[in-house]
Amino acid sequence: MPTQDISDQKLAGASLVAHGRRIDEPTWGDLRRGHTEGELMWVDVQSPSHDELVRLADVFGFREEMVRDSEAFHQRTRLADYGGYLLVVMYAVAPDSKSLVEVHLYLTRHSVLSIRRQPCAQIEELLGRAEHFANSQPTVPALLSRILAGLVATFADALEKVDDELTDLEGRILDGKPDQQEMDDLLKLRRRVNSFRRSVDPARELVGVGRFVMVDALEDVSDDARRHLRDLAVDLAHVGDMLEGERDRLSAVMDVYMSQVNNRQNRIMQQLAVVSTVFLPLTFLTGYFGMNFATMVRVVDSPTAFVLAGVIMPLVVLVLVLVLIARRGWSSGD
Repeated sequence: MPTQDISDQKLAGASLVAHGRRIDEPTWGDLRRGHTEGELMWVDVQSPSHDELVRLADVFGFREEMVRDSEAFHQRTRLADYGGYLLVVMYAVAPDSKSLVEVHLYLTRHSVLSIRRQPCAQIEELLGRAEHFANSQPTVPALLSRILAGLVATFADALEKVDDELTDLEGRILDGKPDQQEMDDLLKLRRRVNSFRRSVDPARELVGVGRFVMVDALEDVSDDARRHLRDLAVDLAHVGDMLEGERDRLSAVMDVYMSQVNNRQNRIMQQLAVVSTVFLPLTFLTGYFGMNFATMVRVVDSPTAFVLAGVIMPLVVLVLVLVLIARRGWSSGD
């Protein structure tokens, strides 16, 4: 644990919300005073170093596991109870609507510490409404539910974009000749939806019918907090339904793609069959008249016979075959 006096040293990339106001890049002294006062405090830190994590653990009285947990990002959505504080790992969708932002939330009786490695617009928006915290006098569960609701909302927005991309992709597949690019786009969308699902499904396990598994471990769960928890459960259920819908749509578009590919292959095979049909009687004629029987040699013994047997007859057969193919609609795929 740190022993030197760093009270006046600022914590870069951090924001402190306490007493209804926001302080960007607060000092370590500000964090200690806010924690000891016993009032609701929210500290948000982006990309802390190892030493900063050690100092944060010292300020909030966390165990050494806190440093290991928040250095090892890329964790699954989960809840961990360390006896005295809770860790909630949750995800949001980045502004590009493709990648995910991992957020670690540490909860004590009077404080919330959020740690992330990337910008998160939803957290920034909540931090900007510092006066709201003073006026509503929220508790830790109420603040937590608002943070999680903001993170969950990003999945709904991202899935709407996935739906638009699927609609566009389906139109491209139906209007043109499907190629490898469409398949690559489909696989990318499927990987994106699956990554969203791996983040949302565990969160749904943590939220029952308006009730968190963590509620029993938290104090001061007000009626307002419970209402927000119920709303969060509804939001997660809605996102879960959207995920299932997009997975079904992905399967349907994949089937459309495979159907178009099969139809294209069938048309190619049909064209090859038409070519074979055209040359089949011609091959028979050339094979027949190419036999060196004495009778055949005596019959075809003049220029007139050569023209009739070698030119006129193949042309007549060719025309008859083409007429048959046209009447049956084989060339057009009907």
